[in-house]
Amino acid sequence: MTLNAVPQDENERVALLHASKLLDAEVPPAFESIQRLITGTLKCPIAAINLVDTHRIWSLARHGLDTRQTSPSDSFCQSVVSHKTGLFISDARLDEQFKAISAVAGPMQVRAYAGMPLLVEGHALGTLCAMDRQARDWSDADIKALQDLATTAASLIQHHIDTQRLRKMEARVRTASLAGSDWLWETNKDGVLQWVSAGLKQHTGLDPSTEIGVKGASLYVPRDDETRDSWDRFVLARSRREPFSDAIGVRTTPRGPITVSISGTPVFNSRGEFMGYRGASRNVTRQIEAEHEARRADQLLRQAIESFHISVMITDPQGRVVLANQHWRDHAGQAHDEANPYWSVTLRKLVQAGIYPDASGREDEYIAWRLNLHTEVEPREVQFKNQWILVKDHQLPDGSVVHFAMDITQNKKDAEKLREKQKALAETKARLRAVLRALPDLWFVIDNKGRYIDGHADHPLLLKPLSELKRTALGSHLPPETADLQRQALQRLQSTGQSQRFEYDLAKRDGVSRHFEARMTPMPEGHTLFLTRDITERQLAAEKLRVSEELYRSVAATISDGLVIVELGGRVVALNQAASRILGVRPEQLINVEQPGLPGLTLLEDDLVTPVPFERWPINEVLATGQRIDKRVNPLRRVDGEILWVEISCHLLRVDANAPPFAAMATLRDITQERHAQQELQLSEERWKFALEGAGDGVWDWDLQTGRVYYSQRWKTMLGYDEHEIANTADEFLSRVHPSDRDLVSGSLHRYFKVGDGIHQTEFRLQHKHGHYLSILSRGKVVSRHRDGHALRVVGTHSDITPVKQAERALREKQTAEAASAAKSEFLSRMSHEIRTPLNAVNGFAQLLQLQLTQQRADTGQQNYVEQILHASQHLMGLVNDVLDLQQVETGILSFKPEPLTLSDEIGPCLSMLSPMADKRQISVHNLLEAPWAIVADRQRLKQVIMNIGSNAIKYNQAGGTVRIYAQCLPENEVVLTIEDSGPGMSPQQLSRLFQPFERLGRETSNIEGTGLGLIITRSLLEAMGGRMDIRSQPGSGTRVNIILPLAGRTPTHLDPAPDSAYPPLSDPGSPLELNMSPTELNSDGAAALPALHVLYVEDNRINAMLFEEALRPFPQIDLAVAEDGQMALSMARDRIPDVLVLDAHLPGMSGFEVLKALRTLPELANAPAFMCSADAMPEDVARAQAAGFTGYWTKPIDIVAVTTELCRLAARGDNAAL
Repeated sequence: MTLNAVPQDENERVALLHASKLLDAEVPPAFESIQRLITGTLKCPIAAINLVDTHRIWSLARHGLDTRQTSPSDSFCQSVVSHKTGLFISDARLDEQFKAISAVAGPMQVRAYAGMPLLVEGHALGTLCAMDRQARDWSDADIKALQDLATTAASLIQHHIDTQRLRKMEARVRTASLAGSDWLWETNKDGVLQWVSAGLKQHTGLDPSTEIGVKGASLYVPRDDETRDSWDRFVLARSRREPFSDAIGVRTTPRGPITVSISGTPVFNSRGEFMGYRGASRNVTRQIEAEHEARRADQLLRQAIESFHISVMITDPQGRVVLANQHWRDHAGQAHDEANPYWSVTLRKLVQAGIYPDASGREDEYIAWRLNLHTEVEPREVQFKNQWILVKDHQLPDGSVVHFAMDITQNKKDAEKLREKQKALAETKARLRAVLRALPDLWFVIDNKGRYIDGHADHPLLLKPLSELKRTALGSHLPPETADLQRQALQRLQSTGQSQRFEYDLAKRDGVSRHFEARMTPMPEGHTLFLTRDITERQLAAEKLRVSEELYRSVAATISDGLVIVELGGRVVALNQAASRILGVRPEQLINVEQPGLPGLTLLEDDLVTPVPFERWPINEVLATGQRIDKRVNPLRRVDGEILWVEISCHLLRVDANAPPFAAMATLRDITQERHAQQELQLSEERWKFALEGAGDGVWDWDLQTGRVYYSQRWKTMLGYDEHEIANTADEFLSRVHPSDRDLVSGSLHRYFKVGDGIHQTEFRLQHKHGHYLSILSRGKVVSRHRDGHALRVVGTHSDITPVKQAERALREKQTAEAASAAKSEFLSRMSHEIRTPLNAVNGFAQLLQLQLTQQRADTGQQNYVEQILHASQHLMGLVNDVLDLQQVETGILSFKPEPLTLSDEIGPCLSMLSPMADKRQISVHNLLEAPWAIVADRQRLKQVIMNIGSNAIKYNQAGGTVRIYAQCLPENEVVLTIEDSGPGMSPQQLSRLFQPFERLGRETSNIEGTGLGLIITRSLLEAMGGRMDIRSQPGSGTRVNIILPLAGRTPTHLDPAPDSAYPPLSDPGSPLELNMSPTELNSDGAAALPALHVLYVEDNRINAMLFEEALRPFPQIDLAVAEDGQMALSMARDRIPDVLVLDAHLPGMSGFEVLKALRTLPELANAPAFMCSADAMPEDVARAQAAGFTGYWTKPIDIVAVTTELCRLAARGDNAAL
């Protein structure tokens, strides 16, 4: 060997050593026991169990060494670790390699050394060594003993590493359980919550401890909506003790009311008695609100479509008619078959029936065009029977198509009439251009005293300057007869208040006499408007004018638009028949009537209620301002009360362009039908927009030429913004895209704008006003492209799919949690098998050592060492069994064997086993049972319950404390067994966490052994046996545990009996294994005379095989043969037929079950007893072995006495041939 050689696996070895957590830790007692065995067995003054770290050697246990930590350089142990093999030196002073090391040449003066590596998972973590200051030869027995003890110590280190890994895995499982979206709960049979998982705090803000002891159903109230049925089903299922799922209820939390989905499964014990519910709850507030909004939106859409006055029909991507209003169904008639609701089928029937005249002779071409109408942008006019309809199909992003059809027959007729009217009006206007010219008038304003106060200052008809006329009397500058005529007219006006008209002759300043027409009209404040015009030319042209008027009346009577002629004074002088019809009056009712006296005609505002002030009537505005008015629209209430919409145009009439106006003409057009059609169209658009907005989608319209983007109100409110907070720019959208999605969105849009076809669809995150992000599904379509192909305008929608994404994430979390649970069960089962295998060696060789020491009558100290090893291995086995029991509790596969028992008889052995623990902790245990108390229970499980509660009362007590055990009768034929301690007690918060898996209330790092599983297992065992458990505790007052069990008079009827083989044999964990027989007793003369029992043991693990060989070596009546696999076993069985078969479950190539099946094909082995010897300890493993034909099942670690007893019993029968 080479000193100071570094092992090839140094990094892995050191990592595994540190993972053991043994360096610098408190030394487990088992290692001290092994160290004492080394000293006692080899009779050496120096012995140690060393762990070799990178820069030090640390002693787990030592004898004869002053320090626990030494340097690894120039040491025996470093050499053993480096070469992974034993080192035995008789005299180091004669060894060239080691004579100069400090242990030999230094103060220790070591001469003889024996050391074995501690091999764990193939790595040498340290050594088990013995040293002597005298030279000595190491015997084979010394080497064999050192090897066995090294194997035992390595197994203990392996167990310690496995335990650390198990604890780490348990911590990960606890953390993973908080990652889901649900919280878990459990109730008793009365519905009172017994346990709530920590997820409640995370998802609701409620403390789980406040839920304990409260009836779960009282925390919720049903919603008064469509989810009420789920609550009624929940109530019914609970009354029947049946499973329920997704019951919807509302509860109050610190975060406000939430809607919760509740699911649960009833729990029954093995007797079929209902124990309560276990289940899960989750917050579905957003989901329920989203579903409610979706249903409401769908209902509103259907109502909106049905209210349309046009035909609306929607087909799905396969062409099936999925929604249509009554207008469409009336048009389709019998052609639409609900049993075959395809639009293509209905369309073909309509075409074949001749409904579409344009399809005649080209039916297939027409149908193909009609089915692809959604590809056209503009609406199309088609003939339908004897009507005209406007059709437009719009394809939605999912492939569905919305079909619109509007009857435009009347519109086309009205349009034709309108064209005819416009043509006639154009002709009329051309003829009446002279009339449209304004006539030049001279005007004055006369005050109430008859004096001039204002007038046309520059008018050529003035005989004197206006400045000279002001403040002079009317007519004072005129001839007397003319002045009198004007004054008389003024007097009539002032006395009657009516306008006056008269004519007179007067010589102009050039002396030429002209004929004038004058009008006087009252004005406010007693003033009078006096207008006069030269009508000399009009008189001369009277005849011509009469002819022209006849022509005009003829034309006016033939056009559909109303014409009304009003003099400048406001008197109606003419109207045509169309005006009479529109206004609803006879012509004679208006002719020569002043406007204020128009009979019953009222011009209204758009609200159809408020009258338009008279001065704002179009004709009056034109007369007042001289400005033309074109196509002003107002409602008009006629005499009969009917309201029409009229389009009014007004302008002044002139003889020629330079002449002053002499009248005004109003053109009236009845646009009531057009107005109603426009309003219907607008209403239809508003309804469609409402339907689109009601569906929850936001709309955007992007003009790529200008860069402006229209965002609908829904688009903005989806992100939390008001209408005015979002500008019409593309940056408003792009700046809110999540930074991680921005390149994806920009690139996708640019590619689509260049060459994209069809619908553009993408998903991304968009920032809300409050800072969080929404998941958005964006769909868009290019509706306009340049002739070179690039997009000009894109229209699309945004859908908030955040609830969908959250639901998908919740599903993934649920699947992850389920996978973690399955992995946990698989891990626990596998770890149980892997831990039992090395424990079999530890426990087995310790039993052999105990047998040898008993036979050799060794000193008590050595026997105590072996007892400590057995105690440690049995304690480890107890921990493994606790984990397996928890797994069985969680999966509900526990089985029981009820029988009549006496409580006092069961208490005694349990107290005896607990006595060493109580003595060690100075705890006084008082058994105060005064009566035997006959009960019915599973003996094995009852002892497990008493031992668990009793050991807790001792472990968690205080030094010098007491434990009192007493019982009393309860009503309903029950007995309560009370175990009361004087420990520190527990707070209510600690009590609420008591039954959570792996919860030790802060004692995880204490020196008190435990896993945090015992109370959970104990409670489940009691409930399965028809009992229950009640725990009372207060800080400083100790803890009282009441175990309630049925008396013998009330025997449980539903406990499932279990075979004896389902339970591993019990042994006292506090005392050494009890030996029931010895080799001398079994090897009697009678037995020696019988032929030896030939046992074939199939085992691939050499240590287990060696254990079996050593265990059977003292028994000459048993002949053991070992095979390492199935093929070897078959070969050996053919050479020599065995009497008994013992097989491991897991073998290379073939399993133990397959090996037994193959051996049974040999006629001589068809009925041979077969035993399964395996580390698989689950009840289903035992049941499988029994079903496969195995006679017995020995669970590793095996009980050597039980195994040898059974084999010796078979050997003692003597009839080996019959086995």
